[in-house]
Amino acid sequence: MKIAFYNHTSTISGAEISLLLTAKHLTRVQPIIFAPEGELLEKARDQGLEVVPLPSYRARLTRNPFLMTIYVFGMLIAGWRLALLMRKSGVDMIHANSIRAGIMAGLFRWYHRKPVVWHVRDMPPKGIIGRVIRRFAGSTASALIGISEPVIQALNHPAVAGNCHLVHNGVELRPYRAEERQSIRQRIRRELGLPQESEVMVIIGQIAPWKRQEDAVEAFSRLFREGRQAYLLIVGEAKFRQENEEYLISLKQKVKTLRLEDKVIFTGFREDVLEICCAADLLLLCSDHEPFGRVIIEAMSQGTPVVATRGGGVPEIIQDGVSGLMYEIGNVEELQDRIRDILDNETLRLALRRNGPERVKEKFSIAHTSQKIELIYDQLLAASNHEYLDRPRTGEMLE
Repeated sequence: MKIAFYNHTSTISGAEISLLLTAKHLTRVQPIIFAPEGELLEKARDQGLEVVPLPSYRARLTRNPFLMTIYVFGMLIAGWRLALLMRKSGVDMIHANSIRAGIMAGLFRWYHRKPVVWHVRDMPPKGIIGRVIRRFAGSTASALIGISEPVIQALNHPAVAGNCHLVHNGVELRPYRAEERQSIRQRIRRELGLPQESEVMVIIGQIAPWKRQEDAVEAFSRLFREGRQAYLLIVGEAKFRQENEEYLISLKQKVKTLRLEDKVIFTGFREDVLEICCAADLLLLCSDHEPFGRVIIEAMSQGTPVVATRGGGVPEIIQDGVSGLMYEIGNVEELQDRIRDILDNETLRLALRRNGPERVKEKFSIAHTSQKIELIYDQLLAASNHEYLDRPRTGEMLE
Protein backbone atom coordinates (compact mmCIF):
# COMPACT_ATOMS: atom_id res chain seq x y z
CA MET A 1 0.00 0.00 0.00
CA LYS A 2 1.50 3.35 -1.06
CA ILE A 3 0.34 6.44 0.81
CA ALA A 4 1.01 9.96 -0.48
CA PHE A 5 1.57 12.29 2.47
CA TYR A 6 0.80 15.71 1.01
CA ASN A 7 1.91 18.90 2.76
CA HIS A 8 1.29 22.29 1.15
CA THR A 9 4.39 23.87 2.72
CA SER A 10 7.91 22.74 3.53
CA THR A 11 8.22 25.04 6.54
CA ILE A 12 8.62 23.00 9.72
CA SER A 13 6.15 23.38 12.57
CA GLY A 14 4.35 20.94 14.86
CA ALA A 15 2.20 19.53 12.03
CA GLU A 16 5.24 18.69 9.93
CA ILE A 17 7.06 17.11 12.89
CA SER A 18 4.02 14.91 13.51
CA LEU A 19 3.85 13.99 9.81
CA LEU A 20 7.47 12.83 9.74
CA LEU A 21 7.13 10.86 12.97
CA THR A 22 3.98 9.13 11.75
CA ALA A 23 5.43 8.26 8.34
CA LYS A 24 8.60 6.93 9.96
CA HIS A 25 6.69 4.57 12.24
CA LEU A 26 4.19 3.10 9.77
CA THR A 27 4.85 -0.62 9.51
CA ARG A 28 2.51 -1.87 6.80
CA VAL A 29 2.52 0.90 4.19
CA GLN A 30 5.03 2.73 2.01
CA PRO A 31 4.84 6.49 2.74
CA ILE A 32 5.87 9.03 0.10
CA ILE A 33 6.18 12.68 1.12
CA PHE A 34 4.85 15.17 -1.46
CA ALA A 35 5.72 18.77 -0.58
CA PRO A 36 7.54 21.85 -1.89
CA GLU A 37 11.31 21.68 -1.80
CA GLY A 38 12.71 22.88 1.49
CA GLU A 39 13.19 21.97 5.14
CA LEU A 40 10.48 19.30 5.33
CA LEU A 41 11.82 17.31 2.40
CA GLU A 42 15.39 17.69 3.65
CA LYS A 43 14.42 16.12 6.97
CA ALA A 44 12.40 13.40 5.20
CA ARG A 45 15.42 12.49 3.08
CA ASP A 46 17.62 12.39 6.18
CA GLN A 47 15.20 9.85 7.68
CA GLY A 48 15.29 7.69 4.56
CA LEU A 49 11.75 8.52 3.45
CA GLU A 50 10.83 8.69 -0.22
CA VAL A 51 10.00 12.23 -1.36
CA VAL A 52 8.51 13.97 -4.39
CA PRO A 53 9.12 17.75 -4.67
CA LEU A 54 6.16 19.92 -5.72
CA PRO A 55 5.86 23.55 -6.86
CA SER A 56 5.21 25.81 -3.89
CA TYR A 57 1.95 27.75 -3.64
CA ARG A 58 0.51 29.65 -0.69
CA ALA A 59 -2.94 31.17 -0.47
CA ARG A 60 -4.34 33.07 2.50
CA LEU A 61 -7.76 34.12 3.64
CA THR A 62 -8.36 37.79 2.88
CA ARG A 63 -11.25 40.22 2.63
CA ASN A 64 -9.72 41.83 -0.44
CA PRO A 65 -11.85 40.49 -3.35
CA PHE A 66 -9.07 41.04 -5.89
CA LEU A 67 -6.49 39.12 -3.86
CA MET A 68 -9.04 36.43 -3.01
CA THR A 69 -9.74 35.91 -6.71
CA ILE A 70 -6.02 35.54 -7.41
CA TYR A 71 -5.59 33.08 -4.52
CA VAL A 72 -8.55 30.93 -5.61
CA PHE A 73 -7.33 30.83 -9.20
CA GLY A 74 -3.84 29.88 -7.99
CA MET A 75 -5.26 27.11 -5.80
CA LEU A 76 -7.18 25.69 -8.75
CA ILE A 77 -4.02 25.56 -10.86
CA ALA A 78 -2.01 23.99 -8.02
CA GLY A 79 -4.80 21.52 -7.30
CA TRP A 80 -4.95 20.48 -10.95
CA ARG A 81 -1.18 19.92 -11.06
CA LEU A 82 -1.44 17.84 -7.91
CA ALA A 83 -4.27 15.76 -9.39
CA LEU A 84 -2.25 15.09 -12.55
CA LEU A 85 0.69 13.93 -10.46
CA MET A 86 -1.42 11.76 -8.16
CA ARG A 87 -3.17 10.03 -11.04
CA LYS A 88 0.11 8.74 -12.46
CA SER A 89 2.01 8.31 -9.16
CA GLY A 90 0.77 4.81 -8.37
CA VAL A 91 -0.26 5.73 -4.82
CA ASP A 92 -3.32 4.12 -3.25
CA MET A 93 -4.40 7.03 -1.06
CA ILE A 94 -3.67 10.70 -0.30
CA HIS A 95 -3.09 11.70 3.32
CA ALA A 96 -3.46 15.51 3.41
CA ASN A 97 -1.64 16.96 6.41
CA SER A 98 -3.84 20.04 6.98
CA ILE A 99 -7.17 21.59 6.05
CA ARG A 100 -5.50 23.53 3.22
CA ALA A 101 -3.79 20.39 1.94
CA GLY A 102 -7.13 18.57 2.12
CA ILE A 103 -8.81 21.25 0.02
CA MET A 104 -6.02 21.07 -2.58
CA ALA A 105 -6.18 17.27 -2.71
CA GLY A 106 -9.97 17.26 -2.93
CA LEU A 107 -10.45 19.88 -5.65
CA PHE A 108 -10.01 17.39 -8.50
CA ARG A 109 -10.68 14.11 -6.77
CA TRP A 110 -13.07 13.23 -9.59
CA TYR A 111 -9.97 13.12 -11.82
CA HIS A 112 -7.28 11.44 -9.70
CA ARG A 113 -9.86 9.08 -8.11
CA LYS A 114 -7.79 8.41 -4.97
CA PRO A 115 -9.29 8.27 -1.46
CA VAL A 116 -8.35 11.44 0.44
CA VAL A 117 -7.79 11.61 4.20
CA TRP A 118 -7.81 15.06 5.82
CA HIS A 119 -5.60 15.23 8.92
CA VAL A 120 -6.97 18.26 10.77
CA ARG A 121 -4.36 19.63 13.17
CA ASP A 122 -5.82 23.10 13.87
CA MET A 123 -9.18 24.37 15.01
CA PRO A 124 -11.29 24.74 11.84
CA PRO A 125 -12.52 28.25 10.95
CA LYS A 126 -15.92 29.35 12.21
CA GLY A 127 -18.74 31.11 10.42
CA ILE A 128 -19.54 30.86 6.72
CA ILE A 129 -16.01 29.84 5.72
CA GLY A 130 -16.04 27.03 8.27
CA ARG A 131 -19.39 25.74 7.02
CA VAL A 132 -18.15 25.79 3.41
CA ILE A 133 -15.00 23.88 4.38
CA ARG A 134 -16.96 21.24 6.30
CA ARG A 135 -19.38 20.78 3.40
CA PHE A 136 -16.48 20.48 0.96
CA ALA A 137 -14.82 17.95 3.24
CA GLY A 138 -18.02 15.95 3.33
CA SER A 139 -18.08 15.69 -0.46
CA THR A 140 -14.36 15.02 -1.07
CA ALA A 141 -12.80 13.42 2.03
CA SER A 142 -13.04 9.68 2.62
CA ALA A 143 -12.10 10.27 6.26
CA LEU A 144 -11.15 13.12 8.59
CA ILE A 145 -8.65 12.66 11.41
CA GLY A 146 -8.80 15.13 14.29
CA ILE A 147 -6.01 15.40 16.86
CA SER A 148 -8.32 16.15 19.82
CA GLU A 149 -11.98 16.12 20.82
CA PRO A 150 -12.40 19.91 20.36
CA VAL A 151 -11.07 19.60 16.81
CA ILE A 152 -13.50 16.75 16.12
CA GLN A 153 -16.38 18.76 17.59
CA ALA A 154 -15.47 21.78 15.48
CA LEU A 155 -15.68 19.54 12.40
CA ASN A 156 -19.21 18.51 13.35
CA HIS A 157 -21.46 18.84 10.32
CA PRO A 158 -24.04 16.51 8.71
CA ALA A 159 -21.81 16.33 5.62
CA VAL A 160 -19.00 14.62 7.55
CA ALA A 161 -21.11 12.54 9.95
CA GLY A 162 -19.53 9.15 10.56
CA ASN A 163 -16.25 10.01 8.80
CA CYS A 164 -14.37 11.62 11.72
CA HIS A 165 -11.69 9.75 13.68
CA LEU A 166 -9.90 10.85 16.84
CA VAL A 167 -6.16 10.13 16.71
CA HIS A 168 -3.94 11.94 19.17
CA ASN A 169 -0.43 13.01 18.20
CA GLY A 170 2.32 10.76 19.46
CA VAL A 171 5.98 10.99 20.43
CA GLU A 172 8.88 8.60 20.30
CA LEU A 173 9.46 7.11 23.72
CA ARG A 174 13.09 8.11 24.34
CA PRO A 175 13.40 8.78 28.06
CA TYR A 176 16.94 9.64 29.09
CA ARG A 177 18.55 7.86 32.02
CA ALA A 178 19.07 9.97 35.13
CA GLU A 179 22.78 10.49 34.45
CA GLU A 180 22.11 11.36 30.78
CA ARG A 181 19.44 13.84 31.78
CA GLN A 182 21.80 15.50 34.27
CA SER A 183 24.56 15.74 31.67
CA ILE A 184 22.15 17.30 29.13
CA ARG A 185 20.85 19.70 31.76
CA GLN A 186 24.36 20.92 32.55
CA ARG A 187 25.38 21.21 28.87
CA ILE A 188 22.30 23.18 27.76
CA ARG A 189 22.52 25.51 30.75
CA ARG A 190 26.19 26.21 30.03
CA GLU A 191 25.36 26.87 26.37
CA LEU A 192 22.65 29.39 27.28
CA GLY A 193 24.59 31.00 30.11
CA LEU A 194 22.23 29.81 32.86
CA PRO A 195 23.47 29.14 36.40
CA GLN A 196 23.29 25.42 37.14
CA GLU A 197 21.25 25.89 40.33
CA SER A 198 18.78 28.47 38.99
CA GLU A 199 15.07 27.85 38.42
CA VAL A 200 14.47 27.59 34.67
CA MET A 201 11.07 27.77 32.97
CA VAL A 202 10.53 27.27 29.26
CA ILE A 203 7.72 27.97 26.80
CA ILE A 204 8.13 26.26 23.42
CA GLY A 205 6.21 26.88 20.22
CA GLN A 206 5.56 29.18 17.33
CA ILE A 207 5.67 32.85 18.34
CA ALA A 208 2.08 33.96 17.73
CA PRO A 209 -0.59 35.97 19.58
CA TRP A 210 -2.76 32.93 20.23
CA LYS A 211 0.18 31.19 21.92
CA ARG A 212 0.08 33.99 24.54
CA GLN A 213 3.78 34.02 25.39
CA GLU A 214 3.17 37.41 27.03
CA ASP A 215 1.35 35.61 29.87
CA ALA A 216 4.49 33.58 30.58
CA VAL A 217 6.57 36.77 30.59
CA GLU A 218 4.15 38.53 32.96
CA ALA A 219 3.94 35.58 35.38
CA PHE A 220 7.71 35.23 35.31
CA SER A 221 8.23 38.93 36.06
CA ARG A 222 6.05 38.65 39.15
CA LEU A 223 7.93 35.58 40.38
CA PHE A 224 11.26 37.25 39.69
CA ARG A 225 10.25 40.23 41.82
CA GLU A 226 9.77 37.80 44.71
CA GLY A 227 13.55 37.40 44.71
CA ARG A 228 13.85 34.11 42.84
CA GLN A 229 16.99 33.31 40.90
CA ALA A 230 14.98 32.32 37.85
CA TYR A 231 15.15 32.39 34.06
CA LEU A 232 12.57 32.05 31.30
CA LEU A 233 13.40 30.53 27.91
CA ILE A 234 11.16 31.43 24.98
CA VAL A 235 11.84 28.82 22.31
CA GLY A 236 10.42 29.30 18.82
CA GLU A 237 10.20 31.76 15.98
CA ALA A 238 7.56 33.86 14.27
CA LYS A 239 6.38 32.13 11.08
CA PHE A 240 3.69 32.29 8.42
CA ARG A 241 2.11 35.70 9.19
CA GLN A 242 3.16 39.33 9.56
CA GLU A 243 1.16 39.58 12.78
CA ASN A 244 3.43 36.93 14.28
CA GLU A 245 6.51 39.01 13.45
CA GLU A 246 4.88 42.03 15.04
CA TYR A 247 3.97 39.99 18.10
CA LEU A 248 7.60 38.91 18.54
CA ILE A 249 8.67 42.56 18.46
CA SER A 250 6.06 43.42 21.10
CA LEU A 251 7.22 40.53 23.30
CA LYS A 252 10.82 41.73 23.20
CA GLN A 253 9.67 45.25 23.99
CA LYS A 254 7.69 43.96 26.99
CA VAL A 255 10.77 42.15 28.28
CA LYS A 256 12.81 45.33 27.86
CA THR A 257 10.20 47.45 29.64
CA LEU A 258 10.24 45.00 32.56
CA ARG A 259 14.07 45.15 32.59
CA LEU A 260 14.34 41.40 32.20
CA GLU A 261 16.61 41.23 29.15
CA ASP A 262 19.18 39.16 31.09
CA LYS A 263 16.54 36.82 32.53
CA VAL A 264 14.23 36.15 29.57
CA ILE A 265 16.11 34.46 26.73
CA PHE A 266 14.75 34.22 23.19
CA THR A 267 16.47 31.15 21.73
CA GLY A 268 14.79 31.10 18.32
CA PHE A 269 13.83 27.77 16.77
CA ARG A 270 15.46 24.71 18.36
CA GLU A 271 15.41 21.14 17.11
CA ASP A 272 16.57 19.70 20.44
CA VAL A 273 13.22 20.10 22.19
CA LEU A 274 13.63 17.04 24.40
CA GLU A 275 17.04 18.25 25.56
CA ILE A 276 15.65 21.73 26.27
CA CYS A 277 12.92 20.10 28.37
CA CYS A 278 15.59 18.18 30.31
CA ALA A 279 17.40 21.46 31.04
CA ALA A 280 14.23 23.16 32.36
CA ASP A 281 12.51 22.75 35.73
CA LEU A 282 9.08 23.11 34.15
CA LEU A 283 7.35 23.75 30.84
CA LEU A 284 4.65 26.39 30.35
CA LEU A 285 1.92 26.34 27.70
CA CYS A 286 -0.21 29.49 27.68
CA SER A 287 -2.14 29.02 24.42
CA ASP A 288 -5.69 30.15 23.75
CA HIS A 289 -7.36 26.77 23.06
CA GLU A 290 -4.39 24.75 21.85
CA PRO A 291 -5.68 22.11 19.38
CA PHE A 292 -3.50 19.48 21.07
CA GLY A 293 -0.10 20.57 22.39
CA ARG A 294 2.53 18.06 21.32
CA VAL A 295 5.21 19.94 23.29
CA ILE A 296 3.31 18.90 26.44
CA ILE A 297 3.77 15.21 25.75
CA GLU A 298 7.38 15.83 24.72
CA ALA A 299 8.09 17.46 28.10
CA MET A 300 6.10 14.88 30.06
CA SER A 301 7.96 12.06 28.32
CA GLN A 302 11.17 13.37 29.92
CA GLY A 303 9.62 13.86 33.35
CA THR A 304 9.51 17.66 33.06
CA PRO A 305 6.51 19.08 34.99
CA VAL A 306 4.00 21.03 32.88
CA VAL A 307 1.68 23.95 33.60
CA ALA A 308 -0.79 24.47 30.74
CA THR A 309 -4.06 26.21 29.93
CA ARG A 310 -7.34 24.44 30.60
CA GLY A 311 -8.71 24.52 27.06
CA GLY A 312 -8.55 22.92 23.64
CA GLY A 313 -7.00 19.46 23.67
CA VAL A 314 -4.91 19.98 26.81
CA PRO A 315 -7.39 18.31 29.24
CA GLU A 316 -7.13 15.14 27.14
CA ILE A 317 -3.41 15.01 27.92
CA ILE A 318 -3.06 16.31 31.47
CA GLN A 319 -4.75 14.82 34.50
CA ASP A 320 -4.80 17.96 36.62
CA GLY A 321 -2.76 17.50 39.77
CA VAL A 322 -1.59 14.04 38.69
CA SER A 323 0.44 14.33 35.48
CA GLY A 324 0.51 18.13 35.24
CA LEU A 325 -1.23 21.31 36.36
CA MET A 326 -3.75 23.45 34.47
CA TYR A 327 -5.04 27.02 34.78
CA GLU A 328 -7.66 29.17 33.09
CA ILE A 329 -6.63 30.83 29.83
CA GLY A 330 -5.32 34.36 30.42
CA ASN A 331 -5.37 34.13 34.23
CA VAL A 332 -1.77 35.21 34.93
CA GLU A 333 -2.22 35.16 38.70
CA GLU A 334 -3.36 31.53 38.60
CA LEU A 335 -0.47 30.68 36.26
CA GLN A 336 1.92 32.30 38.76
CA ASP A 337 0.41 30.24 41.60
CA ARG A 338 0.70 26.96 39.63
CA ILE A 339 4.36 27.67 38.84
CA ARG A 340 5.02 28.39 42.50
CA ASP A 341 3.23 25.17 43.50
CA ILE A 342 5.67 23.11 41.44
CA LEU A 343 8.84 24.99 42.34
CA ASP A 344 8.12 25.07 46.09
CA ASN A 345 6.48 21.67 46.62
CA GLU A 346 9.01 18.87 46.18
CA THR A 347 6.43 16.13 46.78
CA LEU A 348 4.21 17.46 43.97
CA ARG A 349 7.19 18.02 41.71
CA LEU A 350 8.44 14.45 42.13
CA ALA A 351 4.94 13.04 41.56
CA LEU A 352 4.59 14.95 38.28
CA ARG A 353 8.04 13.79 37.17
CA ARG A 354 7.00 10.20 37.85
CA ASN A 355 3.47 10.31 36.45
CA GLY A 356 4.17 12.31 33.29
CA PRO A 357 6.23 9.65 31.49
CA GLU A 358 3.75 6.93 32.47
CA ARG A 359 0.87 8.96 31.03
CA VAL A 360 2.70 9.46 27.73
CA LYS A 361 3.71 5.79 27.51
CA GLU A 362 0.13 4.71 28.11
CA LYS A 363 -1.68 7.14 25.78
CA PHE A 364 0.61 9.08 23.46
CA SER A 365 3.32 6.92 21.92
CA ILE A 366 3.91 7.36 18.18
CA ALA A 367 3.50 3.59 17.81
CA HIS A 368 -0.13 3.89 19.00
CA THR A 369 -0.72 6.83 16.66
CA SER A 370 0.65 5.04 13.61
CA GLN A 371 -1.30 1.86 14.36
CA LYS A 372 -4.59 3.79 14.56
CA ILE A 373 -3.86 5.54 11.26
CA GLU A 374 -3.05 2.25 9.53
CA LEU A 375 -6.39 0.86 10.72
CA ILE A 376 -8.15 3.83 9.11
CA TYR A 377 -6.28 3.12 5.85
CA ASP A 378 -7.38 -0.53 6.01
CA GLN A 379 -11.02 0.44 6.49
CA LEU A 380 -10.97 2.94 3.63
CA LEU A 381 -9.26 0.63 1.14
CA ALA A 382 -11.58 -2.23 2.09
CA ALA A 383 -14.58 0.02 1.52
CA SER A 384 -13.10 1.27 -1.75
CA ASN A 385 -12.49 -2.26 -3.00
CA HIS A 386 -15.98 -3.31 -1.95
CA GLU A 387 -17.48 -0.39 -3.84
CA TYR A 388 -15.45 -1.35 -6.92
CA LEU A 389 -16.57 -5.00 -6.77
CA ASP A 390 -20.20 -3.95 -6.38
CA ARG A 391 -20.16 -1.86 -9.57
CA PRO A 392 -21.96 -3.52 -12.49
CA ARG A 393 -19.61 -4.73 -15.23
CA THR A 394 -20.10 -3.64 -18.85
CA GLY A 395 -21.93 -6.83 -19.70
CA GLU A 396 -24.13 -6.55 -16.64
CA MET A 397 -25.08 -3.00 -17.59
CA LEU A 398 -26.04 -4.11 -21.10
CA GLU A 399 -28.25 -6.84 -19.71
